[in-house]
Amino acid sequence: MKGEAIILGKYLLGGETPDDHSVTLFLNAAQHVDLVVPESEKKVYLWAMDHPLFLGAIDSALAFGSNDHILRRKLLLMSAILESNPRYAALFLTQKRSPFYFFVFLWVGFRAICKAVVGKMILLVV
Repeated sequence: MKGEAIILGKYLLGGETPDDHSVTLFLNAAQHVDLVVPESEKKVYLWAMDHPLFLGAIDSALAFGSNDHILRRKLLLMSAILESNPRYAALFLTQKRSPFYFFVFLWVGFRAICKAVVGKMILLVV
């Protein structure tokens, strides 16, 4: 489960490995929340853990209709832990942006749609 926590944390932090404290908090919190992988979701979850490069695509696809999927639930738990960590809090807060940031917003939106399409294709295969 420690490996899962690190994979989820790296995804949420854009590639940075979460600190040991955040991983420990995730492991402790997971014991108090129902995070058992249901048999019906096991195949997708294990595939995502084995192929973290595609985690963003799978997450995007699950955001459209499968919000209660175990992967999304574990990501939500890890994001809550990382947001509350002073080391990472600034990554989750809004920042002052240039008016030209609108173009970055469009690019990020386009990428999100592409990830969702790729993720849906992965979910059809897995």
